[in-house]
Amino acid sequence: MCEEKKTCQKPEELKGKPEECSPEQIRKCHGEVEDHPCVENG
Repeated sequence: MCEEKKTCQKPEELKGKPEECSPEQIRKCHGEVEDHPCVENG
Protein backbone atom coordinates (compact mmCIF):
# COMPACT_ATOMS: atom_id res chain seq x y z
CA MET A 1 0.00 0.00 0.00
CA CYS A 2 0.96 3.64 -0.14
CA GLU A 3 2.83 4.75 2.97
CA GLU A 4 3.55 8.41 3.53
CA LYS A 5 7.30 8.68 4.04
CA LYS A 6 9.20 11.96 3.93
CA THR A 7 12.85 11.60 3.10
CA CYS A 8 15.20 13.82 5.05
CA GLN A 9 18.58 14.41 3.43
CA LYS A 10 20.18 15.10 6.83
CA PRO A 11 18.39 12.76 9.30
CA GLU A 12 21.12 13.26 11.92
CA GLU A 13 20.13 16.96 12.10
CA LEU A 14 16.37 16.34 12.09
CA LYS A 15 14.35 17.31 15.17
CA GLY A 16 10.79 16.29 14.33
CA LYS A 17 9.46 16.26 10.77
CA PRO A 18 11.19 17.88 7.76
CA GLU A 19 8.25 20.23 7.23
CA GLU A 20 8.73 21.53 10.79
CA CYS A 21 12.32 22.69 10.21
CA SER A 22 13.01 26.34 10.92
CA PRO A 23 14.67 28.55 8.30
CA GLU A 24 17.86 28.42 10.38
CA GLN A 25 17.75 24.61 10.42
CA ILE A 26 17.22 24.49 6.65
CA ARG A 27 20.19 26.85 6.11
CA LYS A 28 22.35 24.71 8.42
CA CYS A 29 21.56 21.57 6.41
CA HIS A 30 21.29 22.89 2.87
CA GLY A 31 22.82 26.37 2.74
CA GLU A 32 20.92 29.18 1.03
CA VAL A 33 18.08 27.42 -0.77
CA GLU A 34 14.78 28.80 -2.00
CA ASP A 35 12.77 25.67 -1.15
CA HIS A 36 13.46 23.06 1.50
CA PRO A 37 14.70 20.04 -0.50
CA CYS A 38 13.38 17.57 2.10
CA VAL A 39 9.76 18.70 1.71
CA GLU A 40 7.85 17.97 -1.47
CA ASN A 41 5.81 20.93 -2.66
CA GLY A 42 3.38 18.79 -4.60
